Amino acid sequence: MLKLTRLLVVTILAGTSWPAAAQTRVATPIELQSMLRTNTQGAVVSLCGIDPDSCPSIPMSQAFAGGKLIFSDSPESPTNAGILYMDTNLPPTVAGAANRVFVYHVNASFSETMRFSVLIRNNGKSAAALRVRRTGIAGPSANYLHVGETAVYRWLTSAPCPARAVAPGQTIRLDTHFDSIQIGHGGLANGIWDYTFDQPHAIIICALHSNDVPDIVGPTLAVLARDIHDRGTFAYCDKLCAASARVIVDPAAGVRQFPIGGGSDVYVTGWDYAVFPPTAATNDGNYGVLYTVKMNTASDDSRALALALLMSPQGGPWCGAVNAAPGLLAGGTFFIPSTGSAVSDPSSATIEGEYFPGAPKEVWFQFMPAGASSFPVYVMTVPFSRDR
Repeated sequence: MLKLTRLLVVTILAGTSWPAAAQTRVATPIELQSMLRTNTQGAVVSLCGIDPDSCPSIPMSQAFAGGKLIFSDSPESPTNAGILYMDTNLPPTVAGAANRVFVYHVNASFSETMRFSVLIRNNGKSAAALRVRRTGIAGPSANYLHVGETAVYRWLTSAPCPARAVAPGQTIRLDTHFDSIQIGHGGLANGIWDYTFDQPHAIIICALHSNDVPDIVGPTLAVLARDIHDRGTFAYCDKLCAASARVIVDPAAGVRQFPIGGGSDVYVTGWDYAVFPPTAATNDGNYGVLYTVKMNTASDDSRALALALLMSPQGGPWCGAVNAAPGLLAGGTFFIPSTGSAVSDPSSATIEGEYFPGAPKEVWFQFMPAGASSFPVYVMTVPFSRDR
């Protein structure tokens, strides 16, 4: 996964037109207000000169939650068979907190097709129940941005799989569809799974030759050396960002913001257990972490509030998928942008949702930083007059 310095921005939009803004208040350009009144969910619009860094911040709490994140992106582009990442000492999952496996690899071999496999071994003394709660698979393709957003979208819209029994000491394939995919040179495969397992267990992620039997060959392979990308077992796979109950997002405050994926946002940490001794690891960008963002909104004069995604001047290609609360627009799970191509113009934005505050209400959305996209993120509230 590329290490990028591009800046992704998520925006919440609100209320009515304002006169020239003081240093502590930023007005919404009339042109942007017009576009927000007429465009649809997922549409790309011009930001009309708004600079996120000039906007006052919204104080937000941040707390990690959920199970562990087993993350495999190093070496990102193996040239031969080997173990990409493994953790042989995972405890049983905690009730109500599934672990997440995030696999992101490219076949860099010029001589053969490859396959990538996720194996799970029961280290316990009793039979285990493996339950895959969510699945998102995309690729193989050389369009890495599209693979990343598609895997997240499929994960967000997936359903649980039937439980499977795993005998003590047995090793099985987590997903037989994923590791049956034959990947040519330069092809990327991205897999995301949430699972529960009620016994101590091991996870082994490996690159295989095209004809290898995953659960027989995989555990015998040597561990491949990591590259500049991240891998490891991280403490949590979910994150809640919430405005304090005392903080009300009101259109009267003008354009405001807070960062995700950079600045004051905290990255999840963990350990690379594929080496000895284990080394500390940080998931730069929080790829594979599901963010849930919640804000309290209110307006005493029926101003509208809208939610959008936008890119800063440090920009670069970005695309993804979100699950958003319904409002003036449908909400639900959808690609951003809806065109199916990446956003690379730093003066553009993609509309995520629009809301009518009126009486106090909670606005929320979920998104997961997708492979090949660029971060950090700002979340912003932007007033505009509503006329739909």
